[in-house]
Amino acid sequence: MKRKVSEFAYGFVLTHELVGAHGWLRVSDGESPARRGARQTKRTRNEPSRGFPIFIQFKASDYLKRRNAGESKLVGLPYFRFTIHRKTQSQQQELLMGLERKGQLVFYATPKIHEAVNLNSAFFDRQIVDGSLFVPPGEIAELPDNENYRVVYSGRHERVYLCPGGRELKGAIHGEDFAARIGELLSGREPELLDEAFYLHLATDMLSLVSPNRRIFDELSRGKLAMSAATFADYLAKTLFDAELLIIPHADESTA
Repeated sequence: MKRKVSEFAYGFVLTHELVGAHGWLRVSDGESPARRGARQTKRTRNEPSRGFPIFIQFKASDYLKRRNAGESKLVGLPYFRFTIHRKTQSQQQELLMGLERKGQLVFYATPKIHEAVNLNSAFFDRQIVDGSLFVPPGEIAELPDNENYRVVYSGRHERVYLCPGGRELKGAIHGEDFAARIGELLSGREPELLDEAFYLHLATDMLSLVSPNRRIFDELSRGKLAMSAATFADYLAKTLFDAELLIIPHADESTA
């Protein structure tokens, strides 16, 4: 088993490509400087834009190539996998599914790249998205017991499985299809007005998912007074869900 691409490195290059090549926005930036400058003749710098929030949780992948690798009968050799930790160890899967139930776009993202040198090449060639797998937490569904589950996939074909059990995850999206699938998912949605009220509502939704833990809820709620609503929502995404909160600009505005 090899793991040479860290979650930190992968998260950085994937986010960089989604922002730089796909035109997505970092919440902490509000809006990319290039996009702001291009639209200054049409709107003031402080005027809110419209778009769609999306949460991405980065997962480092293990690379397995030995014949005794347990899931090789499903996907062949070599293959990749990442772990969904058992419920007693982490509530991440449950929390991310909670965001989905509130209508948010949420994905695990994991690389189909295992060597740092290949990650570098994909980064410079803008092939990080294409070299990734995206899995909605709802596709994995609620885990029935306190066992570590693994999402198992190959870089050579499209089948993706949840193990143990070998259930096929037909809703998993390979990177080369990601942009088209996101377009389909957004086609029937009304874009959000990305103003203070929107980010406060988003932050409240996130806090509500940890409300049973009153101490954490009260502690984090203090952040409403300490930072802008957008920064507060971005902070909660990272601290509560270990996820990157990005904004997909509405099509009319991304070309404006």
